[in-house]
Amino acid sequence: MTDYINQITALIPQGVREKVLGNSGRELLAAVTDTLVVFGDDLLHLETGQSEKLVNAAETNNLEATSVAPIKVETRNFAAIATAAKRLLNSTDTPRTLLLFLAPSEFAATQQDMLGMTGTNLRSAITLQRESILPACDDTLALATANENPTGRVIALWTRADQLSDLFDAFAQYGLTLAAIAPRILALPENTKPENLLDDDGIHTTFVRSHRGVLEQWLQIKNDELEEPAYAEQWQTEMAQFESEAMQRADKISSYTLTGSGSIEPAYTFFPAGSLAISRKAQRVRQFKLAAAIFSGILLVAASPFISQTLELQMATARLDSNRAMSVEAREDQAVVVDFENRWGPINDFPDQDVATAMFQLQEVLAGEQLSSLELSEGLIRIQGTSSDPQAILQRLEQDPMFTEVVFSRATSNTRYYIDLRLATVNFEAYIVRYFQDKT
Repeated sequence: MTDYINQITALIPQGVREKVLGNSGRELLAAVTDTLVVFGDDLLHLETGQSEKLVNAAETNNLEATSVAPIKVETRNFAAIATAAKRLLNSTDTPRTLLLFLAPSEFAATQQDMLGMTGTNLRSAITLQRESILPACDDTLALATANENPTGRVIALWTRADQLSDLFDAFAQYGLTLAAIAPRILALPENTKPENLLDDDGIHTTFVRSHRGVLEQWLQIKNDELEEPAYAEQWQTEMAQFESEAMQRADKISSYTLTGSGSIEPAYTFFPAGSLAISRKAQRVRQFKLAAAIFSGILLVAASPFISQTLELQMATARLDSNRAMSVEAREDQAVVVDFENRWGPINDFPDQDVATAMFQLQEVLAGEQLSSLELSEGLIRIQGTSSDPQAILQRLEQDPMFTEVVFSRATSNTRYYIDLRLATVNFEAYIVRYFQDKT
């Protein structure tokens, strides 16, 4: 039934369909009643300017506790943030939908060159490169980025998906709906926000440059690292290029108190799965009503076999066009991955000869023997020297698992030897065949 409804609504032009059914992200932001900002160990309510200390939820059993110890906030302490929010909003039982701004340090920013890519293709290409962009992170990540950037240089924001869900669940325990989460540095209204903004909460310093709502640069450093001359010099070098431009500094909670109600582009907003589920449930209701109306219209005209056949043909054509469009995106995404592998494969897979380890191992095998010549090229080692027992040297090399194809390369006298051997872990022939077939 659901598939049939989707097929019917797919016949409607996308622009009209989005206006009728709505856009999940924009709907959630439009439904926001309260905006909260985490700064240090404070939680600020932008609409009223009131703030509440974040306290360790484990130290109090109810929201009315008056003697609690402030904590240096880690936004991982989701219960502390939710508790403070409940205290701020406890004056009414009206359902509240919240937009939460967290410290910029809770988000990772990456930059990719994606000239000509937009929308779904852009997000798919960035997602496919996630493991190479952030190889050290094994957690499931959520992505937020603008749909396009005229310069082709795209700033993508990442955060842990489980953090979004845990925050949503923590607020839900107090009857609050957490609709969206975003970096607080983006909380200033567009009409007062300059293109350059610096956020300093005493632990991290973050610099953001934007143009017409699109991020162009995101720099971040720990304040402790600024005490290191090398890091401080590098930071000053990066910031020097913006000295002549206007820059707004937010280094205390009052910097955000002056902003009033926060607004933000959906492109750089993260939506918890729970809030998306609520929005999509409402969309499904509207979709069902729309499909029912369309289906009723179809039934009215189905009395004419000719018109009925025409509608079936149009639906089949629409499905065919939809399948073609989906396959085009898949091929484009595949082409991006293949192109990436073709460009970086020869570098990433270049055989590592590990010369230092090989030399130490040879030294151990040839201990006490005289070596007059050594050559190493593409995994092949040629050695010459003198020994009272060359055959013993050959046998020791053959027994060492690090070496293979050990042979006398020339006629060997009683004392002088010429031996060729290969590193067992290096295979240049396979590398050449894989990446440079035209040169074999």
